[in-house]
Parts: sequence; structure tokens; C-alpha cells
Amino acid sequence: MLPTLLCLALAAPPTAPPPRVVVRPADPPDLADWTPRPATGKAEPWEKATDKDWIDPRFRTMQTGPFLNCTLDYPAGRGKERVYKATAIKLGDGSVVFDRCTMRLAAGWSGGWLNHSDRRFGLINTPTPKGDPVFATPPGAGWADRNGKWETGAKKDTAPLPADWVRYRGLYVHGDRAVLSYRVGATDVLDVFDHAAGRTAAITRHLSVGPGKATLRLAVPVGVRVAGLADPAPVPVDRVLTLPPSDQTRDFRIVYGTGPAAAALDLAGLTKPGPKRWGEPLVTKLERGTERGPFAVDTLTLPYQNPFGALFFCTGLDFLPDGRVAVCTCHGDVWLAKPDEAAGTVSWQRFATGLYHPLGLKVVAGKVVVLERGQLTRLHDANGDGEADFYECVSNAWHTGGGEHSYDTCLETDAAGNFYFFKTGDTDTPSGGTLVKVAKDGSKAETFATGFRHPIGMGMSPTGVLTGADQEGNWMPATRIDEYRAGGFYGDMRAHHRTTPPKLFDGPLCWVPREVDNSAGGQVWVPKGAFGPLAGLPLHFSYGRCRPFVLLRQETTGGVVQGGVAALDVDFLSGVCRGRFHPADGHLYVCGLNGWQTAAKADGCVQRVRATGKPLDVPVALAVDGDTIRLTFSRPLDPTAGGDPDRYRSAWWNYRWSGDYGSKRYSVADPAAEGQDDVPVRRAKVLADGRTVELTFDGLRPVMQMQVGYNLLAADGRKVVGSVFLTIHTTGK
Repeated sequence: MLPTLLCLALAAPPTAPPPRVVVRPADPPDLADWTPRPATGKAEPWEKATDKDWIDPRFRTMQTGPFLNCTLDYPAGRGKERVYKATAIKLGDGSVVFDRCTMRLAAGWSGGWLNHSDRRFGLINTPTPKGDPVFATPPGAGWADRNGKWETGAKKDTAPLPADWVRYRGLYVHGDRAVLSYRVGATDVLDVFDHAAGRTAAITRHLSVGPGKATLRLAVPVGVRVAGLADPAPVPVDRVLTLPPSDQTRDFRIVYGTGPAAAALDLAGLTKPGPKRWGEPLVTKLERGTERGPFAVDTLTLPYQNPFGALFFCTGLDFLPDGRVAVCTCHGDVWLAKPDEAAGTVSWQRFATGLYHPLGLKVVAGKVVVLERGQLTRLHDANGDGEADFYECVSNAWHTGGGEHSYDTCLETDAAGNFYFFKTGDTDTPSGGTLVKVAKDGSKAETFATGFRHPIGMGMSPTGVLTGADQEGNWMPATRIDEYRAGGFYGDMRAHHRTTPPKLFDGPLCWVPREVDNSAGGQVWVPKGAFGPLAGLPLHFSYGRCRPFVLLRQETTGGVVQGGVAALDVDFLSGVCRGRFHPADGHLYVCGLNGWQTAAKADGCVQRVRATGKPLDVPVALAVDGDTIRLTFSRPLDPTAGGDPDRYRSAWWNYRWSGDYGSKRYSVADPAAEGQDDVPVRRAKVLADGRTVELTFDGLRPVMQMQVGYNLLAADGRKVVGSVFLTIHTTGK
């Protein structure tokens, strides 16, 4: 039986502030649309993996700190309610959940923390309270607007209320306490919670409301007690606590439940840095890779075994001004890594916790900015002890619909400091399946492009070319690598967000077949002077295949950009999705994670790729011109081998764009027939530079996918074997 206070809280009041008392089922599962199809026939075991292979209970016992951002379902009456941008706060033997969209204290419970799902490593988890309810409130605004109105006008509170109504500023961490900071109109508010257990439980809400000229109205359940306000003390009327204007800061308490109230707190003092929570750095081994080939791969060994049960599914990295590597993990942490070359070790400091599926990280002006699901968060370390003590909300002005497979992924900035990232899934919301642009100061979030399925990789060139890659699936015939333009549409009809549905999508830089890259990561540009012949070129990462590619771009005279990929002989421990070049040592640092449909051998990895100076034989340029394709290699070729047409094997095919999952291959010669067509090389020659082969075909034409395989020799006799997978939008004819 529910406690009396909970029943009263859910009863329809006479003049209730939040008038919507609705019991809603959870959003329907949409995994069928977002789950990679397992391979059939001859394939690696990981390609055949399904949900049963991704059950993992470890997130249940991970110490996530004093709070956890998430999407959370809580019991309400005979059903349940959902908080889409929730902050769950641990209070010893009790907990509360706060809605960052509406500044509403949604629910509180006694006797535990959170229940987590084990499905898919806990990464599609929507937690629920573990314990006995103390109170619950219906959806709606936590505070009235400046006109005293409560109705939000939304069916579901998946995005924040207008900033002139309420605005979430962030969260301070002091020891085991989490202090919420937000504004109601022009008035600053601090919100802290306590729990008292016993025969009867109570949750005390400590509020510090700053000076303001406006009357404030706070929604509260029936039966709460108010303490600490000066006479004449306002009392709740019809579930509304009214605070008149004041030129003073007012600190007071609201008690939910029948137990005793907690003693008053110094809320302002709790916004100052507290003691360290996670102790001294953990030290692991820096494993240097062999230098037999053109690249050596060093491993910054992750502290997989640690006192906190922290998981290391790594999803973003960048570099602090002092050279340390900031790394975020999908289960909610940010760690700072410092390699010691002389000692052969890496120290790892746990810097931040409780973040909601952070899948992108960028250091801006010396501060770590991390992309959570539903929020762009800047982390501050006010006392320099290596732990974040203020989690500033830069922006959360987009929708989070709660889909199990709906993430916010990647994080890049342009020359003006604007942020870019993908909002995947949640296509029923205005933000779902879009590329979002957020102003440098967080004042504006807007849709930059639409039509995305589930991209987890992005890149930004030194000249401002924004790239990314979406995954094979519904409305995605194969993995596609793109260069994005404002207002573009990139394929997924569920997320076109147009009054008139488009009939065609913006073409990709190139398509990539499933067996080459079944699930794409991001891109990074090699700086000038780094990586020898790859200097200035973009690299592309495969999350699924755990390997990198050189990305070959052709800017045609008509302004069309097309290209292809060629594999580099490097393998990573996990599904690498991010890479950045260190500004000091010039090496490439990458991070990756395990998940579904990936060849990953470890939960996650942080690795460093060094160029050794040894011979590298790979295409570094591609050009389609009439009936010829020119491939320029990184070193001189043996002219006899390069001029032999029999040393090349080429084929092409098209895909079908539809709502089906992926696409079969279809003949170019007979579009109704499945399969691919061989395209013989009629003539081949090595051009005067000694590095470029010109291949002539009978009637090249635009085609979605072409493979050009080669079995050549370098001028020094070394074998040069591989393939380029390219897309032809135009031949220039």
C-alpha cells in the first residue's frame, strides 16, 4: 500500500498547479529499428552476436557518485511516470529524482538507490527506484512562470521550459552531497536534499532562494511541512507554496513524509569545493607497441580493476593544456590520464562521475566539456585537486525522448567555438535524428542537418569541413561517410523534419560495404608534418572492425565531393570511434569501447599510434576523370607491375534506399538483378611521378559502390596489396 502522502500527492487538487495528472506507459521499445542485424553463414562469432551475448550486470555495482543523470521511471498511483532529463540523487538510505526540464522534484524513496538493467552492458538502461516510495508528483512545472501559470504546453517534458521561466545552471558536488543550481525567472535557487530513516521516513528539501522582485510559486504535494521561513511564514495552499518578493536570500526547508526534519544546512558553503572523493590516481602500465611496421600502437592500459567498480567503455578524449588526456566513458565517468614515458606507467585520476551516457568530449579554453545524453556539460575543478566540483550546464535545449537506443554522440567545435553533435533516435521529437549546433556560450541550440539514423562518429577539418558517418540500417543501405552542409538531409526518412517529405537524400562522400565497415566511428585529420605521406589527409575509424582507414577525397570541378577508403594495417583493442592528434607529441590518440556487433577484445581502450618512419604503402589520393581512375600511392611503384591490367580486379554495384534494414547489392547493368558486375581494367600505366597509376575502363559512370583491388609491387620490391572502396557521383564527362 502506498504511503498516505504519496496518495495525497497524486490526488487531483482543487486548483492544482500542474493540472496534468496522467499515468503513461513507457515509450514503446524501438530496438528492432536500431539493432544491427547479426551476420549469417561464414562470419566471425562477434558478427553473429545478439542480445543474449551482451548481458552484463556490472553496472549494478559501479559506484556512480552522489548523483546519476539518466532517464528514470518511477511509480505513480497505479502506473508510472517518466523523467526524461533526470538527476537521481543519493541520500544515504534514501534517494530523490529531480527533473532538469521543469525544475520539479519528481519523487523520493527510502531504503535504496536504483535498479539497473543488465541488457547490453547496461547501456540501454532506464533505471527505477529501489526502495519504498515517500512521495511522488505528477508531470508539470516545478515552479509557476512569472504570470503565475503552470501549464507547460507539452505532452511530454522532453525539453526544458523557456529560459525566462526556469533555467538549469548546473550541479555542485561537495563530499557526498549534490547541490542543484537553477534560476526561476531572475531569481537564483539552490536545492539540496536529506533523508531521515526510521519507523517513518522523511525527505527534507533545503532551499536557498535569492533576492528577487517577483512573487515565486513552488509546487509541493499536499501535507508537506515548511520550516525556517520568517514570520509571517507562508504555508502551502492548494499544493502551492507562495514566496513574496524579497531583497534577502531566504534559506528554508520543506519536509516530505511524516518523519523528522533534517537540521538546517549552510547551502552557500556546500557550493565550495569539498574533500576528494576518489583518492589518489590509479597507476597502470604504458605498453609500447612494436615498431616492425610503419605504425606502432602503444596502449595506455585502463584501470579495469579499480576500487569503484568503474567500467571503461571509452567514448571521447581530448588534451588538457598540461598534456593530460581527458577520457569519458559511456557509463558516466571522466578520467584524466598522465603517461610517464620514463617509468612506463600511466596515472588515472577519476575526475567526474554520474554523467548520462557521455559520448563526446572536447577541451575548450582549458576546461573539459562533455556531451551527455540531453546536456552539454562543462566541468570545473575550482581547487585544482583533480576532481570536478561544479558540473555546469552549457545547454540542454533539445529534446530527449527516452528511447533505449537514442544517444547524443560525438562533439566537435568550429573556428568560432560553436559545438556540433548528433541526436540519434527519438525521431518522434523535434530533435531526433538531427545534427545539432550549439552556440559557443550555450545561448542557442539549433538543427544543422537532419535525416540521421545512428551515427557515432564525427570529425572537423582544420578548414571547417564537418564530417561524419551513419550506420547501415533502416533507410541506410550501407555505412555512409558524409561531409555535412547546413540544411542537408542524410537519408533517414523517420527524421527528415520537413513539411514536405524529401524524395532524395544528400549524397555521401562515399558508401562503405558492411564487410569493410559494418559500424562506423569518426574521422580525424592528420596534421601537417605528421604521419609521413598521410600528412593533411583525413582518417576514418571503424567501430565495428576496430581499425582505421585513410579517407580519400576528390573535389571535382563541378563542386561535387566524392571519394573512398583504403584500410591501414592497424588493429585496436576495442571499437575505436574517436581520435585526436596530441599537439605536443604529434601522435594519434584513440579511444573505443565494446558494444554490439564489434570485434572489440576489451571493454574499452585508449591507445596511441606512432609513425615509425618505416615504409608505408597505401593510396593517398584518388581521382575519377572520364573513363579513368587515378590512384596515387605513398611510395614509388614498380612500373612493370603497376602497368599490368591483370594485377587489378574491379567490380561495382548499387544499393536500394528504403525503410528496410540495409540493402543487398544490385547490378549496375541490370538494376533489377541482385549481385555485382565485374568492371575490367582495360589499360594501366604508372605516370611520370612514379607513384600514380592510371586505370582505364570501358564507360565509367556514377555508381554507389565500386571496389578497385590491386596486387602490385613497390619500387623496392615490397608487396603492395589492398583495395579502395569508392563512390562515383560524377565522372566529369
